[in-house]
Amino acid sequence: VGGRRLMEQCGVEAPAVEAAGTLSYVEADGKYMGYVRIGDAPKAHAKEAIQGLRRAGVSHTVLLTGDRKASGEALARELGIDEARCELLPGDKVTALESIMKERPGQVVGYVGDGINDAPVLAGADVGAAMGSGADAAIEAADVVFMTSDVAAVPQALRISRQTARIAWQNVVFALA
Repeated sequence: VGGRRLMEQCGVEAPAVEAAGTLSYVEADGKYMGYVRIGDAPKAHAKEAIQGLRRAGVSHTVLLTGDRKASGEALARELGIDEARCELLPGDKVTALESIMKERPGQVVGYVGDGINDAPVLAGADVGAAMGSGADAAIEAADVVFMTSDVAAVPQALRISRQTARIAWQNVVFALA
């Protein structure tokens, strides 16, 4: 069981399959037997979270994923994400983040992740946010840790932080006056 490259290395002819998700090809005794498709379902409330970010003023969203291009782009469309950068290894995600930061000078770039592969990107973003149910490495690398796996907490936290900053400035102005 393995990827298409492994099948080629073993001399097994496996047909090209255009299906969303990650494909693992199966062979036995040098003969192609089929494939298993593994796909991620979007997190509950992910679409609402993206909409909440838009309402909060986030101008551009990007999905960085190791998934195949067809799968990543389909997920981005489903969730209302502006752009998908797919088939990225962990190091490629860091390069993609650096590219995004260069494309948007002066803008704060945030990254939300929960896996061990997200840790370097979380550390490199202006604001790295890890979901509390994630890997320890992601939690250690993040600036903010949500104690829930519900991504709806992200736009809610953004709203609360802006409201808190507004109140703090009002207090400073009143104190000086």
